[in-house]
Amino acid sequence: MYREQRREQRPARRTRTAVGLLLSAGVGLAFALPGTAAADPPGPWQSYRSGPFTDAAGEVCSFPLSGHSVADQEKIRTLAVDSSGEPTEQEITGQLVFRYTDDATGAWTDENLTGTAWLYHHADGSQTWVVSGHLGLGIRAGNPYAAQGYSILGGSLTVQITADHYPYVTGHDGSTEDLCQELGRS
Repeated sequence: MYREQRREQRPARRTRTAVGLLLSAGVGLAFALPGTAAADPPGPWQSYRSGPFTDAAGEVCSFPLSGHSVADQEKIRTLAVDSSGEPTEQEITGQLVFRYTDDATGAWTDENLTGTAWLYHHADGSQTWVVSGHLGLGIRAGNPYAAQGYSILGGSLTVQITADHYPYVTGHDGSTEDLCQELGRS
């Protein structure tokens, strides 16, 4: 697994955008999907790039947490659409290495989020993600289904995202790293 840590001052990023196999703590929904409908699924592979995010202290970790990609070779395709042409099933795969920073201390770590995910968009607005590989999962304070924090999950997992944008893990066979604890040690 690709992993590097440095505990030194780094400039902080202060923007929030969607993130690929990274389910951001922003949960507004953290995974923005291309709205292009495929007339004859599966659609062609399209490039997808994960964007940076920043969460204030107390939103996810006790410290301000930011993240941005340092290697991103993701691609996405539509596997099925509904009668209006909106995606109901999508697949995303490819290399993603993300740098997470404790903006209070400057401590940072690079995490391998490479893997493949199948996303199922349900009519009620909820989603199910089935992931093989790695996922960065941020849970904001106030999520009624899961404890606040940020985890790097590896292996096979299933994540449910409610229609009101609360993510929670429904199945996981693999590793778990508590990113808030790891970065907060410095």
